[in-house]
Amino acid sequence: MKKIGYLNLLLFIFISTCLMSCKSNNEEIGSGVSGQSWLNKEPLEITTEAPLQVVFNAASSWSASSNSSWCKITPTTGDRGQNIIKLTATSTTDKDRTAIISISVKGYSDVSFSVIQKALDPSLTTEDMEVNKAVYDYLSEMYLWNDEYKTLSLDNTKDYQSFFSDALLSMNTNTLDKKLESDGKYYIFSYIEKLNTINSVSSTGSRATKYIDKELAYSFGFTGITPIRVATETGDYVYFSIEGIYPDSPASNAGLKRGTLINKIDGTDISVSNWYTQYTKLMGPANVISVNVTSDGKEVGLTSKAMYCNPILLSKVLTEGTHKIGYLVYSSFDAGFDEELFNVFKDFKSQNITDLILDLRYNGGGHTISANMIATCVAGNYAKDKVFTKYRYNAERMKVLNGIMDEDLFATSTYSNLGVSLSDGFLGLKKIYCIVGNNTASSSELVINSLRGIDIDVVLIGEKTVGKNVGMEYTEKTIRNNKYRIVPITFQSYNAKGFGDYQGGFEPIPSLIIDETNPLNQTNVFYNYRDFGTNNEPLYAKAVELITGVKLSVTSRSYQPTLLKGNTIKVSAKHRLGFDGMLKKAKE
Repeated sequence: MKKIGYLNLLLFIFISTCLMSCKSNNEEIGSGVSGQSWLNKEPLEITTEAPLQVVFNAASSWSASSNSSWCKITPTTGDRGQNIIKLTATSTTDKDRTAIISISVKGYSDVSFSVIQKALDPSLTTEDMEVNKAVYDYLSEMYLWNDEYKTLSLDNTKDYQSFFSDALLSMNTNTLDKKLESDGKYYIFSYIEKLNTINSVSSTGSRATKYIDKELAYSFGFTGITPIRVATETGDYVYFSIEGIYPDSPASNAGLKRGTLINKIDGTDISVSNWYTQYTKLMGPANVISVNVTSDGKEVGLTSKAMYCNPILLSKVLTEGTHKIGYLVYSSFDAGFDEELFNVFKDFKSQNITDLILDLRYNGGGHTISANMIATCVAGNYAKDKVFTKYRYNAERMKVLNGIMDEDLFATSTYSNLGVSLSDGFLGLKKIYCIVGNNTASSSELVINSLRGIDIDVVLIGEKTVGKNVGMEYTEKTIRNNKYRIVPITFQSYNAKGFGDYQGGFEPIPSLIIDETNPLNQTNVFYNYRDFGTNNEPLYAKAVELITGVKLSVTSRSYQPTLLKGNTIKVSAKHRLGFDGMLKKAKE
């Protein structure tokens, strides 16, 4: 009996020791708080422009309090389960100050954390100056050519757009960012934008994305517009030819389509002097506006709306003999639509396609993560454990990495933006046909380069691409109730073979160079756009011919589309709306 009692005593001491150890190593036991979004030893930073949200799980009902009147809490009480409270700084300060936030869960001891509000720099007297300070700080750390950037003498009193662009245009080393246009002027890929309020409203569809949600944008529904200058006896006029229409948009609902020619806006002729103003009105309305457009003598009323612009303009499967050809027209790498994009590839796989035509002729880029999805689905298991792309940063950042470039692998295991495997969309193709043009850039070129890096044959049809082999890690700053997105060039991309010097663009072989606006190379003639995926659309027809050996009617002289005796007006990358780059969200 004494032996049993002694063993029981030892067991009691062991269990008590374990419990005390657990309690000392887990703060959640005594506080009734778990899963909190703050770190106990690191204060959270707060500003008057950016209230903080903190998340935690409570074991029972709770209350929260602040020891400083300038830091308000909403709500101050709640129930058991997951909770969110908002912390708001009610005023600015000329000295750094700290508030202690305490949370008391019924039946448990209090837990607390701190928030800090930094002093407002008295020299930053305008919103532009505050934005410029944020731009300078971010580019000094992240810009690919930050060594020269930090030597510039900058005027912080400029408006934020001028401060941003003037500095980069004045530099000499940033030749991959600063490009010379045909008109002899330079433009830069880097940009800054003030986000519309609606951009903060997001929708994730049936499956919530982990990183990137859909963003609302005001639009009439035009994916792109080509201006054509037409000389007549009475003067020069400009026509707008529609490159594409977003589904379920004001333009599509009004019956407008690819190839529709517009010659008047609100009853006024489009001219050489006003075309750009009219172009931006149709392509980038800042809010809800109404316009009347005239096409073929008929006037149509359009009212812009806040909408999610689905970049998947067309997907279909064509059967030609022994070939099942998948065709995808994709206008931008918008990761908010990754679920819809994945559904396209799942459909292609379920229909056992043998060939793929990827139409990126108007795709100026977007999120690199979506480029990875497309490339991974194309290659399938051929891409397993292989490098999708490598990143070269500025010298300071590369020194921290000991000169070793960061790598992203093809997403053959789990695709992070959807939290799923992409295997249901694996096509396993060793060769694809890619329609390209002088609007094809950035993440579009990243897909081409990355697939070639693992020996996938990418056949190009169309015209030479832009040649943007650099990308952006963007950040967003809230300043005086406005949100700004700062998007500078921060890296150069390389494929698995180490190739990244494609700043001259990717060009089809000579026999596959086709100008879709003049496929028969006539003089002073604009061939109007034909519907995507039809036999008389020249670039699609050539791709089908290469796959099947069947020559379609578009290549013959008997082809008679709508013609204009004129030439296209080049819209520079600086002004081409939707030219989104090669985007990665900066790590917080």
